[in-house]
Amino acid sequence: MFKLVALGDGAVGKTSCIKQYTEGSFSERYIATIGTTFALKTVDVTMPDGNRVTARVVLWDLAGQPTYNELRRRYMAGATMAIIVYDVTRPQTFLDVGEWFTKFITVCPNAVVSVVANKIDRQDRLVPPAAGQMIQQWLDVLHYETSAKTGENINELFTELVTRAIEKQRQLGPIAADGPSKPFKLGV
Repeated sequence: MFKLVALGDGAVGKTSCIKQYTEGSFSERYIATIGTTFALKTVDVTMPDGNRVTARVVLWDLAGQPTYNELRRRYMAGATMAIIVYDVTRPQTFLDVGEWFTKFITVCPNAVVSVVANKIDRQDRLVPPAAGQMIQQWLDVLHYETSAKTGENINELFTELVTRAIEKQRQLGPIAADGPSKPFKLGV
């Protein structure tokens, strides 16, 4: 089982990205996440070598408000993937990405990370695509431009994260004998 955490300032669309991916739904109404919520999804991915792999992913949606800093740090532990989401209509959420990345990578140095420019369907965009490309190179992470509302690039984002997490797990070697069961199984 792989663990993914969603990070970023409040109201950037972390919950909406997860709901779009796991349920194929979107709500216009904003409800702040209190503490943390999670979802489970079983996915089949085709690896670069052509093998099909089935993986179970637990997606942890962590509240973005500063009052949850300590709780968030505890829930990050053991994550193999993270999305750090910013809202393209709110430049400050983009400026905070570096801090989110540092907090996460300190706890999970071997995790696969994607920075996500969300709300690209909006006409009032203020953070240009070039800014996301810059942060991709600066932090050496994946970068996706998404719309949780329309679903644009949502499946591609999570599929690439899972694929890369499986590859990284293979590189790091088997999980300790006293650890959890294998996080994936090879398909037929």
